[in-house]
Amino acid sequence: MSALSDPHQTSVLFARQPIFDSSREIVAFELLFRPTDGGPMPLPFDGNRATSTVLLNAFTQGDLKTVGQGKQLYVNFTADTLAGEIPFDNVHMVVEILEDTPCTEAVCQRLIALKAEGFTLALDDYTEHDATHPFLPLVDVVKLEYPHYSNEEFYQIITLLRRHHPHLKLLAEKLETEAELEHCLDAGCDYFQGYFLARPQIVHGKPVTTARLTILKLITELNQPDISTRHVAATIERDPALGMRLLRLVNTTQYQRAGEIDSLHQAVTLIGTQRVRSLATLLALSELNDKPHSLRQLALTRASLCRELAIEDPQLSERAFIVGLFSYLEAFFDRPLKDLVAILPLHASINAALLQQEGPLGALLDTAIKLEHGDWNDIPWTRLRDLGIRPIDVSAANQRSLKFVGELQASGGF
Repeated sequence: MSALSDPHQTSVLFARQPIFDSSREIVAFELLFRPTDGGPMPLPFDGNRATSTVLLNAFTQGDLKTVGQGKQLYVNFTADTLAGEIPFDNVHMVVEILEDTPCTEAVCQRLIALKAEGFTLALDDYTEHDATHPFLPLVDVVKLEYPHYSNEEFYQIITLLRRHHPHLKLLAEKLETEAELEHCLDAGCDYFQGYFLARPQIVHGKPVTTARLTILKLITELNQPDISTRHVAATIERDPALGMRLLRLVNTTQYQRAGEIDSLHQAVTLIGTQRVRSLATLLALSELNDKPHSLRQLALTRASLCRELAIEDPQLSERAFIVGLFSYLEAFFDRPLKDLVAILPLHASINAALLQQEGPLGALLDTAIKLEHGDWNDIPWTRLRDLGIRPIDVSAANQRSLKFVGELQASGGF
């Protein structure tokens, strides 16, 4: 979809304002929140909601490379949104820290972690007259609010920042005239932004429900590699409705133990971290209420079949479940599968299976799809034989899968 779709057909997603270098070449864009109806900003302004909305709408437009035309995108983050997972790649996103973000130990540690993950950090609306701000050693770019300074003060702050933090790139923002731009160039700034250079460009498109970003973040966190048992339980506990549904699910006949499982920690311990992650991911997808129940049933059936095909290998079987489930992500999120896989921290074998049907997991996914289509003769029998799976095993796995899905539906667990 074009970035400038017909506004009569679509809603406002966000505004995109260019950032220029000294040659007046565009080097980045800042994504700015705008009300979907194109009206005035809501009061009081909710920075957390604005960040989430911008991220969500950028996601619905495609990957960040597409939205930013291959250039970096600056996005404002509050202290609260900094604390959450960022489901975008670190190459094209610049995390822009709002000027009123408190310098707490938690925020500083989060910034250090984001730096370690490869994100570029920028400090917004800098109006200090010295170079002692505690975030300066942690960030890569400082956005200087040009109108706040006199000409002499602007030269002084540039000199101080260069002397004490030579690693920083300096961006002069809110430039209104050619004279202001020339002054900032003479002072030695690296980047420039303002209405004189380019006004924010409204980007229209079709917005989606905010539930999608929340669910994508949850799925991303649940599928972090080497996630601990405690972390899995804590992640699920943040969504009480999800936790309740998961407990109901693990207490169905398929997972029933001697006594009822009455806590998430107990569920993870008894059933296993990977199995609980798979089930929680399934339930998270089911919270996309604008999708038909039949889609959830199809995804569950394919995931279950992939797992049953690999039943002799517990580790492979749970990865197979995720492969089967995630092969339907495109239908759940209305985005190309390759874009979704790019922002999820999945094992390389899962990525290869989803995108190229490569490896053992790819063979299992291919088999499940062929069975769904009734193409028994086209099943990759040679690949299955290498995995020790015979035609009789495929038939038995299919029967077990159908039985599992039927019991789950009947129990009300899904």
